[in-house]
Order: sequence, then C-alpha cells, then structure tokens
Amino acid sequence: MAACPSKFSHGPPSRCPPRSIRPIPRSTVQRNLMPSPASFAVATIFATMVAGHGIMSVPKAEFDPTVMRTTYVATIQANFPGKFNDSPDKNVAAFNKAFRDQQATGFKTLRAMLDPQGPDCGYSKLDVPAKPIPSDGNVVWQNPDSGEGFVPSHTGPCEIWLDNTRVFQNDDCATNFPEKPAAHLPVDFASCVGSCTIRFYWIALHQDLWQVYKNCAPLVGLSATPTIVPSAPTPTTSPPTTRSPDGTTTPIATKYPDYNDLDCDP
Repeated sequence: MAACPSKFSHGPPSRCPPRSIRPIPRSTVQRNLMPSPASFAVATIFATMVAGHGIMSVPKAEFDPTVMRTTYVATIQANFPGKFNDSPDKNVAAFNKAFRDQQATGFKTLRAMLDPQGPDCGYSKLDVPAKPIPSDGNVVWQNPDSGEGFVPSHTGPCEIWLDNTRVFQNDDCATNFPEKPAAHLPVDFASCVGSCTIRFYWIALHQDLWQVYKNCAPLVGLSATPTIVPSAPTPTTSPPTTRSPDGTTTPIATKYPDYNDLDCDP
C-alpha cells in the first residue's frame, strides 16, 4: 500500500485510512443495461437479415441444404443516376425513374440486370422433380420464418419468367402485394407447354446496397392441344335410280332370270 504524506514534514509517513465504497444506485445500473433506441433498431435490422427474406413456395423451389434458403444471393452498390440512401419509398421511385431510361442503365428488363448477379438460380436447384403448374394460376412468395410475404420495408420491382417469356412484372412488389402470410402473384401459364422453367427475380432497394433475390423451379407444362384429323366417311351403296317423265324418281328394278323358263331336265 502506498504511503500517505504526514501532516508534519519531519515525521514518518502514515498509512492512509481505509476509504468507504459508495454503492452504485440501482437505477444507474438499470439505465446502463437497457438498450438505446438506436441499438434496438440495429438489432431489429440484424434479426431481419438473419431470418432472411423469402422463398417461392408455389411452385415450390427446392434449395441447397448448406445455405440459408431465404437470403439474398448477391448485392449491388447503387450505381444508377439518383439518390438511393433515402427512405425505401423514395429509393424505389428513384430506381424506377432511372430504370426506364435504358440509355442510362442499359437494361430492358430486371432479369437482364440480375442474371449476371450471383448464381443462375440463386440457391435454388433445377435438378429436382418438376412441379405442377398452380391450379389457381398464382405464384406464391413468402417468408415462412416470419409469417409474411414480402418484407414491407424492402421496396423494389420483381419479375417472373417462364423460360424466355416474361409473364409478370411489378415496379414495387413489397408495397403492391402486402399480403400475409404470403403474397400471391397472378401469372398466365399458357406459354408453358410440355415443360418449362419458372424464374423469379426481385431486387430490394431499402438501402443503397441493393439486395438480389432469385428462385427457380422446373415445371410440368400444359399438354399441347391435340390436332384432330377427321376420318374419311364410309360411302353408302344404294340401287341406281331413274327419273320418270312426271319428274318423280323411282328405283330401277333389277331383273333376275325366271328359272321356270329354263330347260333344266333332270
């Protein structure tokens, strides 16, 4: 223990008296342990990121079991003309305005923009049994972990393709399809004949680091309309007719030999 100086300069050093320890008020401890609103918001965003954002459940996409099926597959740093670190609504408005200017962006469709980003079908698989076409004509997108369809804050356009035919497009799927627990997107499946691949694309624009989502599934397509070839009619045979002078038509009688006139001696 360090020595304390004596009040007398010539005297020996004295030992310091023990200090009293003041307890920290309980309210102070509780206040320091409670999360701030900012930290709570960060924790909420992080929890949402961990939970993922959705999958195509109808037709059912199947996934690589080693990865998180609901997560995004790539990110794109905002690179279109405009401001993209604003609110989700303003971000999607700026994106759609820029996207329509093909000379500025170079893309005609969302698929053209997202195909090069991440794996071809995201983390979904194509080497699985083909799925039937939905009987009600709706593609279902949902987040089974959170009990919702699109994450409401993740504004952004989405598209659905059957092979090389675009069959659905919307400028802001999260806002325009807010259903819970799943979003239903109407699709015309008439172009899927025999078999086809359904491809789902979505980009989330809630921040200036855009998130890319892609799901695929093979489909058993509609049956081709059979071509009906009419069979040749079977001709019917009727005895020849002749027209009488009064204009009526009467059949011609066939004359058979009179066997009584034949000389048939035994």
